[in-house]
Amino acid sequence: MTSFTLLNIPIHRDLFYKNTHCQVCEFSKDCLEKLRERDDLSLLGNLKEKEIEQKNNRGVFSVKQLSYSFRPKKNPYRKRKFLPELKALAIREQKTFIQEIPNLTQPRVEIFMDIEGVPDRNFYYLIGVVVKEGKEICEYSFWADTIEKQQDIFIQMLDLFSGLNDFVVYHYGAYEIQALKQIAKNISKSYQDKLNFIISHSVNILSFISNDVYTPTYTNGLKDIAFHLGFVWSDEKASGLQSIFWRYKWELTNDSEFKSKLLKYNIEDCNALLRIKNWLQSLSGSSDKEVLTNSLKQQNIFKWGVTVFAIDHFNEINAKAYFDYQREHIFLRTEKKVYRAITKKKEASKRYNKVDKKVNLFPENCEKCKSVNIKKFRSSKKTQIDLIFMKQGIKKQVAEYEGGAYRCLECKSNFMVENMQTLPQYGYNLMLWSVNQKIQYKLSSESIINLLKDSFKISVSTTQMTRFKEIIAKKYIATYKEIIKNMENSNLIHIDETIARIKGIDGYVWVFANYDSVYYEFRETREPEFLKELLKDFNGVLVSDFYTGYDSLECDQQKCLVHLIRDLNEDFLKNQLDEEFKNIVTEFGNLLRNIIETIDKYGLKQIHLNKHIKDVEKFYSKVVFKEFESELAFSYKKRLLKYREKLFLFLKFDGIPWNNNNAEHAIKPFAKWRKKISKSLTPQNIENHLILLSILETCKYQGINFYDFLISGASSIYNFSEK
Repeated sequence: MTSFTLLNIPIHRDLFYKNTHCQVCEFSKDCLEKLRERDDLSLLGNLKEKEIEQKNNRGVFSVKQLSYSFRPKKNPYRKRKFLPELKALAIREQKTFIQEIPNLTQPRVEIFMDIEGVPDRNFYYLIGVVVKEGKEICEYSFWADTIEKQQDIFIQMLDLFSGLNDFVVYHYGAYEIQALKQIAKNISKSYQDKLNFIISHSVNILSFISNDVYTPTYTNGLKDIAFHLGFVWSDEKASGLQSIFWRYKWELTNDSEFKSKLLKYNIEDCNALLRIKNWLQSLSGSSDKEVLTNSLKQQNIFKWGVTVFAIDHFNEINAKAYFDYQREHIFLRTEKKVYRAITKKKEASKRYNKVDKKVNLFPENCEKCKSVNIKKFRSSKKTQIDLIFMKQGIKKQVAEYEGGAYRCLECKSNFMVENMQTLPQYGYNLMLWSVNQKIQYKLSSESIINLLKDSFKISVSTTQMTRFKEIIAKKYIATYKEIIKNMENSNLIHIDETIARIKGIDGYVWVFANYDSVYYEFRETREPEFLKELLKDFNGVLVSDFYTGYDSLECDQQKCLVHLIRDLNEDFLKNQLDEEFKNIVTEFGNLLRNIIETIDKYGLKQIHLNKHIKDVEKFYSKVVFKEFESELAFSYKKRLLKYREKLFLFLKFDGIPWNNNNAEHAIKPFAKWRKKISKSLTPQNIENHLILLSILETCKYQGINFYDFLISGASSIYNFSEK
């Protein structure tokens, strides 16, 4: 592996720093020892010069100081970037912190590649390959004596790969892919396709470590990570720079010792990569040395929360210092006011939950012979609290149910009336009311519990509140399935997806919407394969963004032009001097503006939009089919050609919009809920919520009150809407 990522930090204030010359300096070992004694920030390989200066200006000079500045993110859905503070924390605590558990597939054949080269001559002379198939591991080395034989070793490598199926090539950093791309420019067409296939089936292991896995090492270099995992190179001096020295020595002396050193070092790099990949795949965040960062709690400035004491006696003392404990066990013994307040609270609970309705579940006649001569031999009572919905309001009802077992004295048969243990403590109407507050008004469980306590004198726990939602969601599963069935039979579906983090694992919520329905579905991955089965009967137009997963669907598709103009605008702001790209942006803006004017005047009617098809053809012939020198303009040319049939499909249909705002709008209700309770999300909790959220949003689109639909007892939104 030949790559260098050391800092070039200027010397100031009579202090020395790690810089690019350290690799070739004979005193580097002594200097590094002193830097480690000082715990200097320049040891962190990912910190740039300006960042170190900024932190120095704030009074942060050591890695340990930097570690104390780490704060867990409030919003886990923001785009990740390297966090030097977290890296410093990992070094301080000697733990591995995991932002996201790496999602590595398990192919039948795993290939670990490392390429050695001489950068100043643009010469790749050695390719090391370790092939792992099951438990069998084979090592291969491809050596080029001269630059003229450079292509030969890549062809030899390709011949090796041609006999393998279902493989993934692992590498560390961008050096290997750069080499493959450069060789592909000057090799025959048949081998170009093979090289491109390898590139498309390659995985950069460094990408997982750069942003998601923070090891207790100063840098993310292959050597540092492998050393941390216990891997040792046979030559202590082995490094990318040393390999270049050995190569020059071999060319000057033709000494086989230097060649053997290079071959061994190269294969050892591949084996080190194998060790790192297996370690990443084993990460779970469950061991003492592995920590999921989303489990870290930000320390509250008011010292609220649970403190873990080193001494058990302190834990016991602290437990007796809580407000509720002291008030209910200590203060009431000496303070009469506290005693009276607690007593009133307990008496009020009994007073407000007095039984106002008694229900006898025992029948008057025997179920079998209809005899009135029956005798109870086991009887029990249970109270159920519920709400009664009236035209002008709501009131609480406390009903006492009596049931059990009885015996018919005529036919000698025994019967069970009702198992009191299975009778719910809370009635169905109370559950409906609570779920409506949570789903429609987005109230937290704590707020609903307080509302019930203050308004109806009903005491409910958080666990019971979650159970309410689960019970109601199960009742409306048929309604939930009816929504997506109705959308399948329509001529339009908007589709989008958003992330839903669950205990450190990223799941995805997919949203489907049209003019009268909204449907949400949770999936553990972003893989779109399930869409083929879900939308197998859909024959309309699918409006989506440019996620390539949708391309595999067979239905007609319209890509969101708002997404496209956002991308055009963003790239134009960064490249305003690119005249070729500016021409694309300007002409596309003129074309789309004319189309929008027609839509604004006549609506989405094909009879009026059809005239713009010629304008689209002129745009492609005049602008897109040109030859471009600008790389950015050329990339947009490929994009416009790839999606040519899907960008302006709406011109050929009635009622098909040119943007995906319907789906994006439907994501907002879930995003707001996710933001509130992201710390307590579970797959089951999300699925239950999405069933009810689908019904709520569909009711809104149908002009129906969600609460009215729930209390009506209806199971079909569409039938209820017609009534």
